[in-house]
Amino acid sequence: MTKIPDGDHSLTLFFNPFWRDLARYLTSKCEKCGQERLFSVFDAYSSSRHFLCESCLPTSTVLMPLVHLLFFRLGVNDSMIKRLLKDSLIRKCMLNVVEGIANFGIRYPQPTGAPITIVWNFTNRCNLSCLHCHQDSSSTSSHAELTTSQAFKVIDNMSDAGVVILTFSGGEPLLRRDLYDVIKRANDNGMLCTIASNGTLITPKVAKKLAKVGIKRVEIGLDGARAETHDFLRNKLGSFEATIEGIRNCAAVGFDELATTMTLHSKNIHELEETINLAEKLGATRFYLNRLIPAGRGIEACYLDVTAREKIEALEALYNKFYKSVTEGFGMQCYARGMTYYTRLGYERSKGKVFTVSEALSGYERMFQEKFGLAVSNIVRKLATGFGGCSAGLTYAGVTASGDLIPCVPASSIKLGNLLEQSLEEIWINNELLNYIRNRKALKGSCRICAYSDLCGGCRYTAYVTRGDWLGPDASCPFGPKILNA
Repeated sequence: MTKIPDGDHSLTLFFNPFWRDLARYLTSKCEKCGQERLFSVFDAYSSSRHFLCESCLPTSTVLMPLVHLLFFRLGVNDSMIKRLLKDSLIRKCMLNVVEGIANFGIRYPQPTGAPITIVWNFTNRCNLSCLHCHQDSSSTSSHAELTTSQAFKVIDNMSDAGVVILTFSGGEPLLRRDLYDVIKRANDNGMLCTIASNGTLITPKVAKKLAKVGIKRVEIGLDGARAETHDFLRNKLGSFEATIEGIRNCAAVGFDELATTMTLHSKNIHELEETINLAEKLGATRFYLNRLIPAGRGIEACYLDVTAREKIEALEALYNKFYKSVTEGFGMQCYARGMTYYTRLGYERSKGKVFTVSEALSGYERMFQEKFGLAVSNIVRKLATGFGGCSAGLTYAGVTASGDLIPCVPASSIKLGNLLEQSLEEIWINNELLNYIRNRKALKGSCRICAYSDLCGGCRYTAYVTRGDWLGPDASCPFGPKILNA
């Protein structure tokens, strides 16, 4: 068994000083028109040269072959490149990646210039008291929250840094009366806004209002196919019926994506396939399988965790659904979250043909299939090796209800800096802990010797909680390490 990433990166890394200088130039703004030079190159390539100023046109024309080379290596043809470069979301993501190269050089995996995705625990208050809640949320939570004006300031800070996707989570974010105003602020700043909710408060009116202020994707927790199973984990009788109604109300509105999430444990594993089928019947377009996280009340709920064998069997059932949706182009899209080893399982089961991607890219496989067609396997493989494994500190971070940046959502006590006091970009680039977490070549224990470390790498927060080291082995992994050949 050899390392999974394709090709020898040594030549690319040898020219790192050149790539960093070029990235700095491309992310700088033209003194004449004020546009980032990278976007000028994109416009020149996608036949929009007539929009370029006289300063941008010559250099953009010279740099066009680099864009072609990049996509050519991914197996994307010229007409597809031009179509992609007009997609505002892809443009923002690519600018963020190039800023990461400017700040950190080329690395494997690659940190971006700012988090592409932020999950904001907008409030710690919740109308439920779920057994597994890693925020320890409740209706009586006394954690400090931002005022509306402070929340606006945090949004502007994220926007200035280049955050692309913002998820409003909690607690239950719908308990804050100013949620809609803050979502609108983020949407007006060009961020793709999503919300993670328990669904019990989503009436038809609420669903329509969420869509009106700019929510594109909704995620609702559905922890079983029966009321007694769901209500057990949610710790409230009647929550199942209210959640089902919330899902139906969102499906009626027709968001771009409607996802349900299920936290796997010993009391609901037997209902996994039934829950997936129920979600699909209700109109969901995605299904995420989560695991119990040892944080908050989740620490006490770990007695409910499944065995390693049961976890593998659950992931295999999930993968079978995933494979069908990607290869046949229809059916529920099924993914795992917090279980980076799902990528390994997918790679092994498909003999390298299909990737379940990484935490950072999970959920976008169908988009890749639609945009790239037959080239998707090669593209996703390269993206997975460049952005593989746990995305904490690489492409994703969390923010607490009081505005503190944290490495990931469960790590609410690990405060890296407050977004009311420091720029997100400054914290992201300079924080000592984040830079330690990013050094995936220094992984320890079983993760270090595993051939899948570049694709998986394990959950860094679990390593910290169980081993006291962010670079330690992931105790939740159900596999033994796939040892390298001598």
